[in-house]
Amino acid sequence: MPFERSSLPRWVHAFALLRDRTVTREEPGRLHSVAEDGSSYEITCPWPGTGGLASLLGDTELSSHQGQTRLTFLGPPDESAGRELVARGWSLSDRRVLLAALANDVEQVVSLPETATLFEAPMADYDVVEIADFDATAGRGRIRFGEDFALLGDPSITATSNIEQFRAAILANLAAAAARQGLPVLFMVTSADTATGIRAERAAGWSNATQLTTFTRA
Repeated sequence: MPFERSSLPRWVHAFALLRDRTVTREEPGRLHSVAEDGSSYEITCPWPGTGGLASLLGDTELSSHQGQTRLTFLGPPDESAGRELVARGWSLSDRRVLLAALANDVEQVVSLPETATLFEAPMADYDVVEIADFDATAGRGRIRFGEDFALLGDPSITATSNIEQFRAAILANLAAAAARQGLPVLFMVTSADTATGIRAERAAGWSNATQLTTFTRA
């Protein structure tokens, strides 16, 4: 997904809120956020150009944070910048991918086992969908509504059976919620499952949009 280095796609802000992070600062090309408990500080931005890494690492709030610090880069990985980060004591911790879909191109109805029930609950920054099976939590998902898009959280499944059915049902419910809001575009950040940093195994209607690469330092 192409974007200007001077600006960030609107889903980036939504992604911070969906993970219970507080956005502390937004500036051209960078979004700063902290975890709900203050344990980690993160900057999300495109891969820096020539000479840009030193400026990024020199950010006062990043360098002074007492806890874990995270850098999440958008777009195809810059191997040179990655090697420099490792040499400076950072560790590659996560490779994720942003998936995109049109709401009308994905499933919006998936049946559940007779023993399962689906609940919906609006929260301050997002809405939650949860499935209970035999009165025990089986899985949950989140969705953040934007102006013309919805960002879905990759479902968390705790059940040991019917895993794919519960995952599909949560995604279908979230997609239907976006459609009811008149939002035609869906985004979802999920883990990459290939060495090239993209997602090969994905539901019908979803396509790879851009990569997210995260480095951390304690």
